[in-house]
Amino acid sequence: METPRQERATTFGEEIDLLFMEFMKSDAPYEQCRRELLKLEKRWLQKAKTPAQRLAVQRIIAKTLLTEAFGFGMPWKEFGRWLRRIQNLGFRDLGMRVHVTCLYVQSLHLFPRQAREAWAMLEDTERRVRRLRRERPLREEHLEAIAHAKKVARVPPPPPR
Repeated sequence: METPRQERATTFGEEIDLLFMEFMKSDAPYEQCRRELLKLEKRWLQKAKTPAQRLAVQRIIAKTLLTEAFGFGMPWKEFGRWLRRIQNLGFRDLGMRVHVTCLYVQSLHLFPRQAREAWAMLEDTERRVRRLRRERPLREEHLEAIAHAKKVARVPPPPPR
């Protein structure tokens, strides 16, 4: 006879996935997404046992909120808030830097005054990617993402000073 299994606790990633499924089902507005993600962050920060765990939670939530701000076409006040938070927390890895930078450049039509900073950030990110060894699989993937961001950007790079 089988003994009933205790339900295992959900992971942080699973909770985010469940939250996004709810958002999609209810066609939730940005404000609701932001509110629920910040509640999730607060709950997981209380569970975190180490500063590294806290930082990881903060980075993931900030990146997720930046991505949502991009998806909902939010103005600089909201998009910039999450961009600055990510920059202050630091990028977890090069993939996160590529993701954030590409979103930034692709959003410039909403806040063209940020063009110089966004394009400079993209150039810096591309330099970092090009320093990876050619045989690294992610190198080509990151370069493709950067090329795509350049192609679809509606605001061209500013002329050099």
